[in-house]
Amino acid sequence: MVAFQIKEVKNFMARLFKQDDFDAFAVKEGQVQTAAGFTINGHRSHDFYTPEELEELSEPDFMLWAELKPLVFALIRGAKTPQMLNIVLQLTKENVQVVLVDSGAKLAVEEIAGAYLNVKFQAGELMVVTGVGFHSFVMDKTFEREFDGWVKKFLVGRGIAFDEM
Repeated sequence: MVAFQIKEVKNFMARLFKQDDFDAFAVKEGQVQTAAGFTINGHRSHDFYTPEELEELSEPDFMLWAELKPLVFALIRGAKTPQMLNIVLQLTKENVQVVLVDSGAKLAVEEIAGAYLNVKFQAGELMVVTGVGFHSFVMDKTFEREFDGWVKKFLVGRGIAFDEM
């Protein structure tokens, strides 16, 4: 787990809401606090889709940020910034596999419950915290270290300035 304090909040938010930098991430959950509080459940409701539609989706279990981004943006848009915004993004299974192969860890992709980016804005500050969940206890931390490095490269590659905490 690594925490990144984002130096340029406006730049990050533009990349999150107006560009496609984070569009391929799945959304696990989120919360928005403005004049009212809103909770986001990123789990895709399979009953909403036909079997054919589900089969065509690249991520059948979770909504992608590209799909939810306009709705969340509508919640926070206005004259005042939100009191709090917390979005938990996760790598898709395809991208977990890529990071796993790059890590050289002796794990099966099925052992990894998720690789997460917790994006939290509150009191004018923005933090991005990494996290990895496993289905059972794992001694090998190679995948976690590789994911932390992958996130760091992701942020640097998009010109997002940060202090590593």
